[in-house]
Amino acid sequence: MHFSFLAQRVIQALVTLLTVSLVSFALMKSLPGDPLDILLGSAQKDIAPQELDTLRRELGLNQDPVKQYSLWLASWLAPVRDENLALGLSYRDGRPVKEVIMERLPATLALCGLALVLSFSLGIALGAILAYLRLRGERSPAVRSLSLVVSAALAGFYAMPAFWLAFLLVAALALRPDLYPPPIFGISAPGKDVDLTIVAYLLPPALILSLRRLVKVALYVKELALQELSSPYVLSALAKGLSLFQVTCRHVLKNCLVPVVNLLGLSAPSLVGGSVLIETIFCLPGLGRLSVEAAFGRNYPVLLSLSMLYGTVVVVASFAADCLSRSLDVRLKEGN
Repeated sequence: MHFSFLAQRVIQALVTLLTVSLVSFALMKSLPGDPLDILLGSAQKDIAPQELDTLRRELGLNQDPVKQYSLWLASWLAPVRDENLALGLSYRDGRPVKEVIMERLPATLALCGLALVLSFSLGIALGAILAYLRLRGERSPAVRSLSLVVSAALAGFYAMPAFWLAFLLVAALALRPDLYPPPIFGISAPGKDVDLTIVAYLLPPALILSLRRLVKVALYVKELALQELSSPYVLSALAKGLSLFQVTCRHVLKNCLVPVVNLLGLSAPSLVGGSVLIETIFCLPGLGRLSVEAAFGRNYPVLLSLSMLYGTVVVVASFAADCLSRSLDVRLKEGN
């Protein structure tokens, strides 16, 4: 892998993150309302003006926007004297933003990680099966009909809105509270009345979050596998006595890996966006639900930090996918 490629991607990532920070900060500053009104609420009228001015100076609200932006950006790039105040204070309860985010991070990591594993493991396996059935269907009308039915069902699932499927699943699970605690109790419910592990509790929302991506991966792998199965090396392997199933598992899926890795990097934005909806519906205490709470409560420090965190995740995922695909692609290796 060329150093120039790495340097170019690092520069692109830094420029992207700088743009995200600038746009996010500008949008937050353009919103109406005084942050002290949100932070203090009705108690502001009982505080002396001198104390309000002191609090405004402590939060940096008395400085011009350019100075505020530079200080906020520096808190991401370099440590400050008080580590707990690195990202500011939450307007909701006055707690450090870093503490609030770290408290919600595990639930989102578990949900998105499980959804990613489900979408790609099941999607790749299902795509290979569909390609296999498609070729077998040329000789068997029954197998061909089965392949068409499965493909049509996948397309139907892909067309369904995720929030609609989530509400249907919540309604279905509500019929058996003895097996699955109602989502209104959140992730703290497992271990109280139902012997359910955290992974099992996260499985239904993770399935909804991964469903559209699973279908996309399956159909993509199917088309890639069908192209590979028509290649000369496949015909040669079949002529040597290998079965179609053996050729698909040993050779075809391996050559389909590089394009699928690129989908891995493109999955980060949809995971981040989908987690907001899924965590809200299933009452999961993650970053997605925190984003909704911060938006309705005009909790600007939390929103700014989350926007930077989301942007960093997307940029890093895209960078990692590019590096991994180049390391796996034999043609790029030979070109280097």
